[in-house]
Amino acid sequence: MKYFIGIPVPKNYKNKIEMLRAEYRFLTTEPHITLVPPTALPTDDSFIEEVVKACRSTKAITINLDNLERFNNLALYISLHSSELEILYDNICDKLHLQNEKTSYNPHLTVLKQRQNKQIDLEKIKTKIEKRLSPYPAYKLTSLVIYHQPKERFIYVPYMKIPLSDN
Repeated sequence: MKYFIGIPVPKNYKNKIEMLRAEYRFLTTEPHITLVPPTALPTDDSFIEEVVKACRSTKAITINLDNLERFNNLALYISLHSSELEILYDNICDKLHLQNEKTSYNPHLTVLKQRQNKQIDLEKIKTKIEKRLSPYPAYKLTSLVIYHQPKERFIYVPYMKIPLSDN
C-alpha cells in the first residue's frame, strides 16, 4: 500500500475546491497540502510512530494560503507560506531519515491538474477560479492526515489523523 502525509484544509474551503474540481471533472484525492509524498515513504505504515512523535512536539501552526499560481500548463495551485510548517517538515524528515526530501519541499494546494484525456486551458480559467477561491484563508493547523491508496490506481483516502500538541 502507498502512503503520504498531508495537511488538511478547512472544510468549507475544501468544499469550494471540490465543487470547482467537479465542474472540470477533476476527481482525485480530497484537497490537501502534501507534506511528505508517497515516493518518500515505505509501503507499510511503520513510519507513523515517528510522525506521531514529531506531532506531539509541535504546537498548532498558522497556515497562510497566498495566491493562485500556475505551473506551466500543468497545474493551478495555491501557494502558501509558514515558517512553522517548514520546522515541522524538517522535524519529520529528520525522524524518518529523509534527507533528500528536505531540499525540494515547496508546499502548495493543488486546485486543478491537466489530465491526458481531458485537456483544459488553465490560463483561460485561472481568473475565474481566482475569483471563486479568494480570499485565501489563513487557518490553524491542529493535525496531520496520513493518506493511503487502498488499491493501485485508486485515489488516496484518509487513513489516520494525527493531532499536533495542544500545549
